[in-house]
Amino acid sequence: MILEYKINHTDWPYLMPMVQASLNHTAVPSLGNKAPVELFTGLPCPTPLREFYLPDAGELKEVPEIDKIDEFLADLRASIQEMHRAVKDRRLKQRLLNKKRERGENTNH
Repeated sequence: MILEYKINHTDWPYLMPMVQASLNHTAVPSLGNKAPVELFTGLPCPTPLREFYLPDAGELKEVPEIDKIDEFLADLRASIQEMHRAVKDRRLKQRLLNKKRERGENTNH
C-alpha cells in the first residue's frame, strides 16, 4: 500500500487503522467465511472504510476497492509465509550442520 500510494514508510502508522479494519472486516475460511467483527459482535459486517487522512499531505486518500485490498493482503500473507519459510530453512540447515559437527564429520564444502 505504501508503494501504491507513494507514501513515506514513516507514515505507516496512519495506514494501520485501515489495515486492521480490513483484516477485521474480511471474511476468512477459517472462521466459516465470516469476518472476525461479525463473530465478535454478532452483527452483520459493516461497510468498510472509504478514505483515510494523511497529515503530511493534508488530504484524504481514497481506500482502494475491497478486491485491491484483498490482493494487497494476499501479497502480504504470501510475503510473510515466504519469510517464515526462509527462516525455517536456514534453521534446519544450521541444525543439520551442527549435528554434523557434533559427529565430527567434515563440514567444508
